[in-house]
Amino acid sequence: MKYFFGVLIGAIIGYITNWVAIKMLFRPHYEKRLFGIKLPFTPGLIPKEKARISRSVGETVGNHLLTNDVMISALSNDNIKNHLKSIIEKKIGSAKSLDKDLDEVLEDKIGDYYKKLKIRFKVKASSYALTKFRNEEFIDSASKFIMNKINITLLEKPSKLKELSSGKGFYNNILNDMPKVIDKSKIAQYINQNINQSLDHLVSESMKVEDIVPPEVFSSINTYIYNERDGISKQVSSILREDKVEEKVKEAIKNNVLSGMNPLVSMFLNVDSVYDKFLQAIDSYIEDDDNKILLVSYIGTIISSFGKKQVKDVLYGIPQDSRKNLIDILSASAVERLITSDVLEGGLKLILDKIDSFESYHHILILLAENYEDRIEKYIRSTIKTLVMSGAFEEKIGRAIDVLIKEISNTSITKLLNSYDGSINDELSNLIENIYDKFINDEGSNIIHIIDIPKIVEDQINSFDVDYAEKIILDIASKELSAITWLGALLGGVLGILSPVLASIGS
Repeated sequence: MKYFFGVLIGAIIGYITNWVAIKMLFRPHYEKRLFGIKLPFTPGLIPKEKARISRSVGETVGNHLLTNDVMISALSNDNIKNHLKSIIEKKIGSAKSLDKDLDEVLEDKIGDYYKKLKIRFKVKASSYALTKFRNEEFIDSASKFIMNKINITLLEKPSKLKELSSGKGFYNNILNDMPKVIDKSKIAQYINQNINQSLDHLVSESMKVEDIVPPEVFSSINTYIYNERDGISKQVSSILREDKVEEKVKEAIKNNVLSGMNPLVSMFLNVDSVYDKFLQAIDSYIEDDDNKILLVSYIGTIISSFGKKQVKDVLYGIPQDSRKNLIDILSASAVERLITSDVLEGGLKLILDKIDSFESYHHILILLAENYEDRIEKYIRSTIKTLVMSGAFEEKIGRAIDVLIKEISNTSITKLLNSYDGSINDELSNLIENIYDKFINDEGSNIIHIIDIPKIVEDQINSFDVDYAEKIILDIASKELSAITWLGALLGGVLGILSPVLASIGS
């Protein structure tokens, strides 16, 4: 009997001890005081350590259970994607039955805000398009793209240029219309400026006539006048017989020869007879070939001495007005002689004949300017930049966006959806899935970090009342806590048996 009571008492003590210990985990919920003195073991262990326990649980859940990888993996699972796909299919299915324009549907769904949304979309779309077009990278890529296309064409044989230039219409237009179109006054002005600039340069460099006139010119002149000595002699004789020269010579005879003679001698001599004798003497003199050679040699010496003169002395010897008139005449004469149908025809024939010798347009252009590609690309880039920066371009972009919005918004939902070949569900699903995957992969970690799961768990546990927390724990571990209580009774019963046994052994 004594063993029975020992087992019973031990079991009761063990049960009560464990039951009290479990209760002390939660009870009392708040601290108790007696006569102002805090009673020990109040509040219970869990209420007392509630803040630490909630923080520890939050860190355990956030850092070891619901980690970034676990959450991202959970958000990226196929169930969510299938759910999104199911939603899209249902929405598209119901939308196909609507025989309304997109405008009507959105106005019904959104109301007046839809009008504001369209304006905002237009502004945003126009701004986005202009930003893209005005970006330096776009301008560079566009100019390079155009230049590459031009380069491909320039590597071709210039046969099309030959065909174009050889056409009768083109050929006749050049020959007939070009002389009329060309502003001859501007060309003459250009030649005039160049002549004046060249003359100023010659003056500033103190150059002589022979420095700009090749020696061969003087030699050729001397040879020419030597070969023409007979004609020159006759010309001299002819000049002396001209009325003005005759008058001057007779006046000189009268003033310098007859005026100083004896009056008796003067009676037998008169101006006319002396003048005739003078002409006879000159004619007799220049009939001799040696005298002719002497005459042209003297002329050649004068010409050679002219070459020794400085250009500035020659120019300053010509009156300013006369020099200007001479240059104007030369410029106008040069233009009149150059801009003629004959000259243009000859030049055009030379160009057409030369085209066949070139392998490509590139070879023609590189003769005109070695860096023509850079200059063309620079011009293209500048033109594109001027275009995209202009107000007209901005206006055209706005109009294009307007047209696009109107075309889309005035299209019926049914027609819009049925215009696809039935793959719109898959396309939209794939689009939404890609957007969702990209969003989760790019921003998932940041969002989970912002959510701060450990803090949420901690705050949530701290928000629970102690009795509610007790109820949750007891609901979760009721069986386990009951087992612990009965285990205390079992251990108490075992000790109740062992105590009399050990006592009897000792006695």
